[in-house]
Amino acid sequence: MNTSITPLHQSLTPEDIPLNQIFLDPNNPRFTVADWTYIPMEQWDKDDIQEVAQRRLLADFDVEKLRMSMEVNGFLPIDRVIVKKFAEGKYVVLEGNRRICAAKLIGSIAMDGSNVSPAVLESLALIPCLQYTGTDDDAAWVFQGLRHISGVVEWSAFNKAKLLVEQMEKDNLSLTEVGKRFGLTPHGAGQWVRGYSAFHQARQSSDYINEVDENSYPYFQELFGRSSAPIREWLGWDENAYEFTDKLNFDEFISWLYPRPKDDADNGGSKKGNFGNRRLARRDDLRQLSTLLVNTKELFEQFRNGVELEACYSHLLTRQYEEENKKKADPVLDLFNAVELCVKCIGNVPYKAMMNQSTRGEILEELRKLKDAINDITTPA
Repeated sequence: MNTSITPLHQSLTPEDIPLNQIFLDPNNPRFTVADWTYIPMEQWDKDDIQEVAQRRLLADFDVEKLRMSMEVNGFLPIDRVIVKKFAEGKYVVLEGNRRICAAKLIGSIAMDGSNVSPAVLESLALIPCLQYTGTDDDAAWVFQGLRHISGVVEWSAFNKAKLLVEQMEKDNLSLTEVGKRFGLTPHGAGQWVRGYSAFHQARQSSDYINEVDENSYPYFQELFGRSSAPIREWLGWDENAYEFTDKLNFDEFISWLYPRPKDDADNGGSKKGNFGNRRLARRDDLRQLSTLLVNTKELFEQFRNGVELEACYSHLLTRQYEEENKKKADPVLDLFNAVELCVKCIGNVPYKAMMNQSTRGEILEELRKLKDAINDITTPA
C-alpha cells in the first residue's frame, strides 16, 4: 500500500462562495475529445469562453431539466460543488458544472423579468463549495471520476416512480408541478406515475400478485411511452380510473414477464413465473410488439401463441422489404412515374432554352419523337 498519497479530503476546505465568482470549467472532462484544444487559465473568465461552455452543457448534458427542478426547489447543498481558485475572487468548477450552469441560467431568467421566487434566488446567492487547495492539474478528472465511475449509485426506476407518486399525494401536486420539482416534462412525469399505477394494479389484482416485483416496473412504465399506445389500447387503459380494464389481456401481458412452466397446469398452477425467463427481454421490446399489433396482427397472434418476438419482428421486416422491392420492380408503376415526370418537365421548359434556336430545335425534335410514340399507343390497330 502506498502511504505517500495524500488523502483528497485534506485538500478540500468548506467555503460559501458568491455565484458570480464561480466560473464554468471550459476544459470540463465532459467536453474533451481526441482533438481537444486546451483553454489557458488566462481566458477562463472571458465572456465568450463561458458562453461556449454554457452552450455545450445545455446542448449535451441535460442542464435544462436540472434548471427546471432548481427553479422549484432552489439550490440544494446535498453535494457541495468543488472549485479551485484561479485568480483573486475567481473560482473554476472542478465538479458540479451542470448545477452551476443551471443556477446561472435561473439568475439570467430573473434578470429578464421572469417570475422566479425570492426564496429560490436567495438560495443561489452563496453556493456551498469545497475549495480544492491541492496542486494536481488533473483534479477535475479525479473528482468527476470518483463521482461518475465509482461514486453515486443510480436509484432504481421503481424507487424514482414511488417517490414521484408519494410527493404528488403528500403535497397534492399536479403532473406539471411534480415534473418541475424533479426536472421532468408533464409527459415524462405522467409516464412514471401511470406506470406506477399499472404496476400497483399488477401487484394487487392480477393473477400474478405473488410473482410481480420491482424488476418489472420499467415495462409498466414503457407501456405509457408514445410508441406503446397500441399495446396500451389492447390492454384497455382507463385514464380516469388509472387502470387497465381488459383483465384477460392484462394477465397475459404479465405472463410474458413472468412465464410459468408449461407443465404447471398439471400441478394445479403451484409454480411461480420466473422473470429471468421473460419473453420480452428488454423494455424496448414493447415498441416492436406495438409495431406487430398495428401492421400485422397475424404476427402479433403468433407471438401470443409462443413464437419468439425476434422471429415475428424479423418476419415483419422481411415482408416490408419484399413489398418495397415489389413496388420498385413494378413496370406499370414505373411507367406512370415516368409519364408524370415527363408531363412536369414539358410544362416547365426553361424560357431561356426556347430562346436559343439550336436548343429549341433539339427540344422540338425530341417532342416530335414523343408525339409519335404517343400516336403509336393511342391509334387503334
